[in-house]
Amino acid sequence: MTKEKNGTTTTTTIPMPNPKPRLSAMTVNYNQEVSSVNSFTFVKLLMTWRGSIWKSVKCELTMWILAFAAVQSVYRYLMTEDQQKFFEYAAVHLNVRLVHIPLTFMLGFFVTIVVDRWRSVFTNIGFIENVALSVGTLVSGTDHAAKVLRRTIIRYLVLSQVLVLRDISMRVRRRFPTMESLVTGGFLYRDELEKMYKCETMYNKYWLPTHWANQLVHKAMFETKNVDSVQSMNSVLMNIKEFRQSMEMLTKYDWVPIPIAYPQVVFLAVRVYFIICLISRQYLLSAPPTEAQSVVPVMTILQFIFFVGWMKIVDTCHDSCPPLKLEEPDDEKGTMYWCHPTKNGSQAPPTAVAISQHKNPFSKVLNMVHPSQTESSPPSYRLEVPK
Repeated sequence: MTKEKNGTTTTTTIPMPNPKPRLSAMTVNYNQEVSSVNSFTFVKLLMTWRGSIWKSVKCELTMWILAFAAVQSVYRYLMTEDQQKFFEYAAVHLNVRLVHIPLTFMLGFFVTIVVDRWRSVFTNIGFIENVALSVGTLVSGTDHAAKVLRRTIIRYLVLSQVLVLRDISMRVRRRFPTMESLVTGGFLYRDELEKMYKCETMYNKYWLPTHWANQLVHKAMFETKNVDSVQSMNSVLMNIKEFRQSMEMLTKYDWVPIPIAYPQVVFLAVRVYFIICLISRQYLLSAPPTEAQSVVPVMTILQFIFFVGWMKIVDTCHDSCPPLKLEEPDDEKGTMYWCHPTKNGSQAPPTAVAISQHKNPFSKVLNMVHPSQTESSPPSYRLEVPK
C-alpha cells in the first residue's frame, strides 16, 4: 500500500492471506489417513463417519429396521393362525421372486452414467490460468494500451464463464441475479451490455464475449502488432477455443439432463425391493430349523447399506457441479471475486466505495512484465489505493 504524507511516500507490503479450506459436499479428503498404510488402515477408513456410507444411509436404514420390527411384531403377536399361514406363504413366494428385480445391473448401469457425467462436468469447469498465461506471454507490450488489451481479453473470457455458471449454479445466480449486476461487478461495461442486448438469440449468449476476445487477438496481430507471429496468435486462439469448448460442454449438460425414466426406474426398483424384503425376509415360525431365517436380517441389512449407499452417489452427483466460491476480500483480487460479509455471516455484493478502492481484478496476472522487458527488482504484492 502506497501513501503520501508531507511529501514522503511510504510503501507497505501486504501479506498474502492463507487460503481457507474448501469442503466439498460430495467427497471428503482422506489422503492423510492412508499416507501410512498398516494393518488397521482399512478399519480406520471403515469407521470414518464424515462423508462415509454410514452417514449417508443412517436415516433410511433406521426407518427400514423399525418397519421390519413392526411387521415382525404384527406377524408374531397380532395375527391369527390362518393369517400367519397366509403371511408365510406370501413371504416365501416374494422371496423367490425377488431375483426378478435385477437391482445390481440397474444400479451399476445408472451410477456409471451419472458418475461419468459428473466427472466430465468437473473436468470442464474451466480455469482461466492457461489462457491468462498465454495472453500474458504472447501478447507483448508495456504501454497502457497493451495492458488494457490483455486485461480485456481475459475479462471477456471470464464473463463468458460467468454467463454459463449463472445458468447451472444457484450460488452464482444469487451473486449475479441480473445482467446489471455483472456491470456492477466489473465483468461488463455499459456499452458492451448494450451490444449483448442487440444480439437477438433465444439461447445463452456466453459465446459472444469469446467472439470479442478472438477479434481482439486478431487485431493485436494485424493492427496493433502486439502479437509478433502467426504461431503466437494461433496459440492464443487455441487456448481460447479450448476454454470455450469447456463452457460449451457445461451448457450441453445443462440443456440435456439424464432422461427422467432412468432415475425413476432405479429409485423405484430400490425402494420396491426393500419394501418387499420387509415381508420376504421375516423369520417364519413354521420353517424347518435348517431353513429358518434370522430374527435379525443381517444379510438384508448389508444389502440395504450397499444398494442404498450406491444409490446415494446418484443423489449427490446428479446434475451438480462445483459452485463458484465467493471468497472474502483480498487486496490481490478484484471486486468481482468477493462480497462483503454481513452481520449474520452471509455475503453481500460489494459497495461502490469498495469497488473504487480496489484495483482492476485482472491486474495480478496481466500486469506481468513481458519477457522482452528486464526487471530492475523482483515484484512484490502491493496495492495502490487511489487518493
